[in-house]
Amino acid sequence: MSKYRLTTAFVLISVLTLGTAAFALNFLAARTAEANLVELTTERSMRDASIIAGVVNQLLADQDVDSTDGPARLAHTVTIESQKLLDSLRVIDISLYDTTGRNLWSTSGDLISERTVPRSVFESASNGGISSSLGTIEIRGSEVPDFEIRESGNHVAGIGGSDDSSRKTDVVEIYLPLLAASGDRVVGVIGITRDVTGTLTAQIAKTRSSVMIITLSSLGGVFLILLIFIFVADIKIFRVNTQKIRTERELSDRSMLDSLETKRVGQMKDRFLSSLTHELMTPLTSIAAFAGIILRNRDGNLGKKDVEHLLVIKRNTVQLQRLLDNLLELSALNKGEYELSYVRFNLRQTLDEVTEAFMPAVVRKGQKIELKYDDSDAIVEADEGRIRQVISNLLTNSIMYSPEDTAITVSAWVTDLLFTVTISDNGIGISEKDKDQLFTAFFRADNESTRSVTGTGIGLVSAKQIVELHGGELILESNLGKGMTVQVSIPRFRTRDSTESRVLGAA
Repeated sequence: MSKYRLTTAFVLISVLTLGTAAFALNFLAARTAEANLVELTTERSMRDASIIAGVVNQLLADQDVDSTDGPARLAHTVTIESQKLLDSLRVIDISLYDTTGRNLWSTSGDLISERTVPRSVFESASNGGISSSLGTIEIRGSEVPDFEIRESGNHVAGIGGSDDSSRKTDVVEIYLPLLAASGDRVVGVIGITRDVTGTLTAQIAKTRSSVMIITLSSLGGVFLILLIFIFVADIKIFRVNTQKIRTERELSDRSMLDSLETKRVGQMKDRFLSSLTHELMTPLTSIAAFAGIILRNRDGNLGKKDVEHLLVIKRNTVQLQRLLDNLLELSALNKGEYELSYVRFNLRQTLDEVTEAFMPAVVRKGQKIELKYDDSDAIVEADEGRIRQVISNLLTNSIMYSPEDTAITVSAWVTDLLFTVTISDNGIGISEKDKDQLFTAFFRADNESTRSVTGTGIGLVSAKQIVELHGGELILESNLGKGMTVQVSIPRFRTRDSTESRVLGAA
């Protein structure tokens, strides 16, 4: 059904249309048949006019009446011979009226129930015209009717007959002018009533059949042509939809394959980073250790330049170690091998220790760190080592991307449900177009200010993942050239959300 929706709708509409057309054609056929029958009966009555006139003259002659000055009034019954003649012509009644419409006599006697002749008929006949109409009259039942003729005003009535039953009969009534002997004036109207019941039924059936055949054949041909066109259109639409679905499935499959390939490449990258980091960590540790040993045991054996060089080696080695730690953290997070170790600790004390470790770098750039704490209890529950790492990553970014002689503000407050830490700076900030990619690994905004600063683009990514693993949220607000504010909000104590986050991260 869904495949050929247009065809189905067209067939339903066609059925309704054909049904309506059949009903209308049936009505039209009946009206056409009636009109044709009236015309044919009128023509036949005109052909039989001489016979009917002979019957009328016979009736007048039987009464020895002259109709020169007007219609005669008869009081005797119709002869058997005259009645037989009328029956052969299927004439069930001949009535005579004067020009006022008053009935003078009728051959039907009491067989026809009382009826009124329309005034327009007499006006037409009085002017020499012929009128005819199709109608239905009620004929009383009578096995041996007594055809007595009598005057009955302007209504046709009869007497006689003994059966009270009656039947409806379709008739055509024709009204002819009765002329005087001189032929120059109308002296009355002759009404002829002919039984057309059987003829009407046959005529309607014949006309209905002809009209229905012609019309339905035409409609059927038109509908068939339209059906073919619509069926072809349906097939084309179905093919287009099928092709569209096939294309969408191919795109979906290709997207899935691309996703799997991206995942595979990502896993390879994570394995590579993990292996590389482990391989680099060992020699870096050795370099840092030996540099420290040499510095501690120099005993005047090293010159000032040598000491400065060793300090640079140690400082850069520590920086590389921090980078490798971040890479290991990121690899563990991506592989789901990350576990949180929850402990209770003093948030203020931890922040003091982390900021103290950055003071040498801050002093070298002429910067300063401002601490703003509230007075509430600062005991929280989280992975203290990871929280230190988050704050360190955020402070590293602020120090690197802030100009000299500027302040970095570290704020913290604690509520019953959350502990929040914000770090604000007056650095280069970030543009709107780069914000969406800021938490993508290894992404760095490409502008004049960032090119002069070393960085890897993984500190923020690692910090965000650690915060979310605690069930918290990291929000960043920044505008290019107007600094940056990073807010970290984490549940104060271990909750189901943070537990689920830890489990999901380890899954």
